[in-house]
Parts: sequence; structure tokens; C-alpha cells
Amino acid sequence: MNQSKHILFLVPGFPKDENDFNCIPPLQEYLRKFTSNQPLIKISVIAFQYPYFKNKYLWNGLEIFSLNGQNRSISKSFVWFNVVRQSKKLNSEFHITTIHSLWLGECSLIGNYLARKFGCKHICTLMGQDVKSSNKYLALMKRSNTKFIALSKNQAEQFSEIANRKVDNIIHWGIDDQMIRSEFRNIDLLGVGSLIPLKNYSLFINTVEEIVKSIPDLKCVLVGSGPESEKLKAICKQKGLNKNIEFTGLLNRKKIFELMQRSKVFVHPSKFEGSGFVFAEALVNGMHIVSFNVGYAHEHSKWSIARDEKDFIRITKDLLSRQLIFESTNLYPLRETVSKYFELYNS
Repeated sequence: MNQSKHILFLVPGFPKDENDFNCIPPLQEYLRKFTSNQPLIKISVIAFQYPYFKNKYLWNGLEIFSLNGQNRSISKSFVWFNVVRQSKKLNSEFHITTIHSLWLGECSLIGNYLARKFGCKHICTLMGQDVKSSNKYLALMKRSNTKFIALSKNQAEQFSEIANRKVDNIIHWGIDDQMIRSEFRNIDLLGVGSLIPLKNYSLFINTVEEIVKSIPDLKCVLVGSGPESEKLKAICKQKGLNKNIEFTGLLNRKKIFELMQRSKVFVHPSKFEGSGFVFAEALVNGMHIVSFNVGYAHEHSKWSIARDEKDFIRITKDLLSRQLIFESTNLYPLRETVSKYFELYNS
């Protein structure tokens, strides 16, 4: 095969098979699109912690090496040793020209070491909560020759503050266009995310509580799972909102997209996002958005950014009083993501 480049991805986790839709969806979409556009570029992937088995397997034609770390601190150094060993083997078979690590953490640390050893470039995509001053890997990496890529302007600014250096580029995780299959929208408010304190879904419930005063039959759905699940359900019951809010638990992306195409307003009260790929998913499925200034946040006719919680509730209530248009909007086309990374790999 006439391949001139070999890109090694170092990631904490990767889908265990082609039906594992909820494991880093933006990376899955990116790799499918990239390999479709650039079939002559060799791509290998080493997953440090997940899947929970140690094996080499194929995912959409790509070689995946799973090392089964299972996030156990006792096995971390053993996993790193195996990553280095497997990478050396891959490099001896076909010279690695770029190492692309995800998250500023163990993957970028090992990626930086391997890039020096192999004489290749190293790109690290910052993914979210890794851009915090508490991240112990930051001090080890901020003076490296690694090219750091942010997913959003907000994330880039935060990285600049804590690392005292700028990112090398901002590249959004993109998404392909979606076909809107129905204009029937019988869900007023939709939330999708991990049910953890950072995502702030108590504000979702407070927003519903306020709006039902004027719209008693308000229909809302909250998709996701996490440690706050039972607490949120209890608050919902206490406020008498059980008939207004449905908790679905974890759903695959196909079902989430079906819900998005039946929903009017995407309510995302998170206090922090590195990117918020779910924003792109909501827009491309025709929804309007209410959020704070986090991640991809972008003032737009279909995206309202709240200043505080009171403003968040007011904006959401106001949107539901309007005649809304639900056309698909793609602010972050996947082809642009692929094109920008291709330029980086080639530079």
C-alpha cells in the first residue's frame, strides 16, 4: 500500500466494538470521516484504560490495541510500559509520523516521550476538565514541544491562563449534517448529559418549576445517568414535577437524535464545558439552545447565552412563548475538522 504517513492515536478509552456508540462520539465521527477522506494514511490507536480487555481488534477497518488498564492506579506504570512497547513495535513496522493524544494527561505525557524518541510531531487535543490548574500533568507538559489544540475559544483562554502559553490552534469537534425527518416537536425542553454536580441539572428542574406556572402541561425530558440521578428525581418529586419531567437514563446516540428531532429547546445548565459536542448535535438536529458561556458557546439566532441562573430561566421561558423555526444548523461541519487536522499532520 502506498502510505506516506502513519498517525498513532493515544487515548484513555476507545469503543470496544462498532456498536459502542457512547464512547467518545466526536472521535468516532472524526476517525470515520478522516479515513474515508484519506484512505492512504495509516492510523493506529492505543487505548490505555478501556475497553476492559487486552487485545488487538479492528474497528471500522482500523487497528485498535486495548491495554485494559481499567483506571487502576496500581497498574498505571505497567500500562505505560506496554504502550511504549507496542508503539515501538508499530514504529518499526511503519514509521510513525505523528502522535495524536487526547486529553492533557497520561496519554499526552507518553505521547511527548515517544515523539522525542521517534523524531515525530506530537499533537494533543485538550478535551475538557483536563484544562484546570489542578491537573498534575500540566506542569510536566507546558514547556514541551507538543502542539496543543483547543476545542473552543473558552477552553483556549482557560489554557492560556493556567499554562502561561497559548494553544497552537482551535479546532472544534465537527459533526455531519443531519436530515430532519419530522417537524412534529412535542417535547418542550430536553437535557442531555452526565448527571453530576458540574452539569448543574438542579437548574434544569428549577427552570421547569418556574415555567409550569404558566404552561402546566410542559413536557420535558432529561437523558443521562450519574451519581446525581436519584437526588434529582427526589427533587423533581418534591416539587410535584413528575408528570412534567421524564428521566430516560442512558441512551445511545440514535435514540438521542430521535429525541432531539422531537424537541424544541435544548437546555444545558452546565457550569463548565471544554467543548460541549452535544451543542453541535442539538443544533444539527434543529433545536434552539439555552446555555451559559461555556465550551462552544456562540451567540446565534438559535443559541441564547445566559448571564446567571435567573437569566437562564427567563430566556428559556421566553423562547417557549415564540414561534420557533427548527431547521438544521451546522456551525461546526465535520469536513472542516478533518481538513484542519490534515493540515496539522502535514505541516
